[in-house]
Amino acid sequence: NNISFLNLQKRQTERGYILLAPLCSVNNWNEVMSSVIELVGEARTWNFIQTKRVYLTGNSMGGYGTWELGALRPDWFAAIMPICGGGIGWMAGNLVDVPIRTFHGLCDDVVDPIESMQMAKAVNRRGGHAELILFPSLNHNCWETAYSTEANYDWLFTFTTDRDKTLVEKY
Repeated sequence: NNISFLNLQKRQTERGYILLAPLCSVNNWNEVMSSVIELVGEARTWNFIQTKRVYLTGNSMGGYGTWELGALRPDWFAAIMPICGGGIGWMAGNLVDVPIRTFHGLCDDVVDPIESMQMAKAVNRRGGHAELILFPSLNHNCWETAYSTEANYDWLFTFTTDRDKTLVEKY
């Protein structure tokens, strides 16, 4: 996880973004999601934040948090990038207008890859655009590859909350 954070932090200066990284100190996001919503809501009021260009990503437990927060506040995020996490299938309909790129290692022995597959399928079945990228030989730490791939940042920063369906379909 440290390498992933360093990859995100390194690009913070290069790409000119603010990195807000809450950590979950309990067993699941449900126990602290209201605090996370409050934190992100507050950050969106800061005068140097472009609210049309707020992105959400997380890995492992943060991947679960990404699916959940994205579904609870889809209008807040230009795009989301959950990594090796799962979500609540019945909430997938909330994400149909949010561009999603999700990743999972097929050798993951911590979080079953079916979790990402099910969420991507649930979003797409409802008319959304969730791109699922599977790494055949990677385990749970596939985030190292996802966060070190420059094209994933290019993809994220392509979007704003002014939703352009043709742009989503292009990517």
